[in-house]
Amino acid sequence: MSPDNGRGVHHLLLQTTDLQAAERFYLDFLGFTVKNRGEFTDGRPLTVTNEGLGLTSDGPGTAGAVEHIAFQFSDIREIARRAHEEGVTVYKDVGPGVYGLTVYLGDPDGNRIELFAEDES
Repeated sequence: MSPDNGRGVHHLLLQTTDLQAAERFYLDFLGFTVKNRGEFTDGRPLTVTNEGLGLTSDGPGTAGAVEHIAFQFSDIREIARRAHEEGVTVYKDVGPGVYGLTVYLGDPDGNRIELFAEDES
């Protein structure tokens, strides 16, 4: 495969301990939208979002740790305000980051979620 065949990350399947709590965070709080609900190949429940994130639970153990997952967003300050208001864990409050204005939140399983906006300061 030549280096220019790669096109970036297409999707990520995240193992959760509580699928409903994960859906509240990713769908309700962050506003991701459901593309499909069904079962993973091994029968576990699966929620797939239009934003490239799959959520499942009840897996046979845990996989390797992920340092953080980054999503490009807009209105980072408003998201951070809502996070504080709604009791979402804020690991690192709004500030400059490598990709632009950034905030780091925690999902219900403690995964670090980076939200950034390239055009905000």
